[in-house]
Amino acid sequence: MQVDVDCLEESGQNWNVRIKVLLTTEELSLIDYEALEDLEDFNIQIKAPIIYFNSFLSIAEPWEDEPLEELIKSIKLEVEHRMKSLLK
Repeated sequence: MQVDVDCLEESGQNWNVRIKVLLTTEELSLIDYEALEDLEDFNIQIKAPIIYFNSFLSIAEPWEDEPLEELIKSIKLEVEHRMKSLLK
């Protein structure tokens, strides 16, 4: 599994973040797709062997004092953790 930040776009004072997860053939066969589609906090696009996790960061949220780099790092780690939990 390879997890990377695919896109980071500023939208006003907010940010659209897209995380790209590239899966191996074996990992694709192990994914619980039903649980994947039920994940909250992300808009998910599946284009096997790639899964995109889209997220929106609003500066009005409590983490506004965190540097953008740290927020993106946290999102990437969260996506990686969730993907690992979806492997059957």
